[in-house]
Amino acid sequence: MNIMETYQTHVGNCPDKPAIITTEQTLSYREWDRLVRQTAAAFAQEHATHRRVAIFLPNGHQFLQVFAGASAAGWAAIVGDMRWKKQEIQARLRKTEPDLIIADDSMEEFFPGQKVILAGELVQWVRDADQLEQPRVEGNHPFYIGFTSGSTGEPKAFVRSHASWVETFRCNQVDLQMTQDIQVLIPGSFVNSTFLYGALSTLYLGGTVHLLKKFSPERLMKVLEQQLISHIYVVPTMLQALADGGYKGEQDCTFISTGAKWLSSLKSEMRQRFPNAAFCEFYGSSELSYITFLKDEEQDEYGDSVGRPFHNVEVSIRRDNGQEAKPGEEGVLYVRSRMVFDGYINNPEATDTVFAGEWATVHDIARQDENGFVYILGRKNDMILYGGMNIYPQEIEKVLKNIPGVEEAVVLGVEDDYWGEKVAACIQGDVTVRELKSYCLEHLSTYKIPRIWRKLENFPQTSGGKVSRREVKSWLEHEMTS
Repeated sequence: MNIMETYQTHVGNCPDKPAIITTEQTLSYREWDRLVRQTAAAFAQEHATHRRVAIFLPNGHQFLQVFAGASAAGWAAIVGDMRWKKQEIQARLRKTEPDLIIADDSMEEFFPGQKVILAGELVQWVRDADQLEQPRVEGNHPFYIGFTSGSTGEPKAFVRSHASWVETFRCNQVDLQMTQDIQVLIPGSFVNSTFLYGALSTLYLGGTVHLLKKFSPERLMKVLEQQLISHIYVVPTMLQALADGGYKGEQDCTFISTGAKWLSSLKSEMRQRFPNAAFCEFYGSSELSYITFLKDEEQDEYGDSVGRPFHNVEVSIRRDNGQEAKPGEEGVLYVRSRMVFDGYINNPEATDTVFAGEWATVHDIARQDENGFVYILGRKNDMILYGGMNIYPQEIEKVLKNIPGVEEAVVLGVEDDYWGEKVAACIQGDVTVRELKSYCLEHLSTYKIPRIWRKLENFPQTSGGKVSRREVKSWLEHEMTS
């Protein structure tokens, strides 16, 4: 079982069907399968200790070719971000120990003393191995090494296996009824696993992947207007960019959003701007993979939830004593599925904090209603302890984001000699502190209302496109002491 096991079937059934379409070229399934097999042969000729390759390439067919070829050869691909600074790159490479680096031509100076194949040399590297015997890979090997977003601390390198991702592909088939007829637009960077997953799952099913080299709302709309796109993978910031740009469309397609909850006001606006589109949300994590999904028709009644578990996921909400919580009670969310990760590289202590026998958790605090819908209240590690009261920032952020004029909100705990921690809110948007406080008085318990307010023009983001809570906290602490 591997993520490319269906490619030759697609070649047999529809060899000339487009597999990947970019602005520069179109690759049929016959051409795509050949490229992957040739690239696997090139990897097989390389001497390797760990069988790991670090990829620093922009979005395009080359990235997917290297990733899939490495996977077919039994190698694991480390997905690098071309925006990382040299110091960040070297720190991550020391952590993951790749045998080979394949990088954009512009990054040659970033890898002194390491074996590197630049993008301009890739065609020849593959061509030299064209006549080699194809590698035979048995068993369920690790194939993907990514990094946690690092929003609250130092990013950790995590490992996923072929079987775990193939199982996620079944979520698309069973829960979203996606078939080989899908035309999927991938507008975001493969550094974000959402977009890498979207591309590889589409190829597994036999659909057509449309790639943007770099996201912009203009480029997204151009493809949407010129192609019969059925599904678009997005993160909430992309939807916000479409709304801010005033874009509209009559296309019958499905937006699949993940990475964070998006504002109810934005949902309403997107429905008005794209009246024939459907909107679906996924909830999950790097460690646990996909957990729940919220369908379009469930948005009105259960919009504050993250949906119900996928067909192949079991969810357990547990109190602090380990007992199962009743419907409506809060507790730590545990998951049991065949999609969870293998662990963190060289970090058994951190891995042990995730696994509890057959179950796994990233310590999100949640509740589940009688109909099975899950509501995320926050993460235990983010919890603010105010005068002995537990406060979860995400609960307050959800309220703040419902206030007209609020574009983004981050709630943090600030040390206080008397209370232990005070609640601080950082806000982006056209709204006054008086309006914020007034709304909070109506919708929050008094002890949960922020005592400290700060306005920001923009929020720092992680490489995965999420708000970096760690950087916001660092800025806030510095701002309060300066």
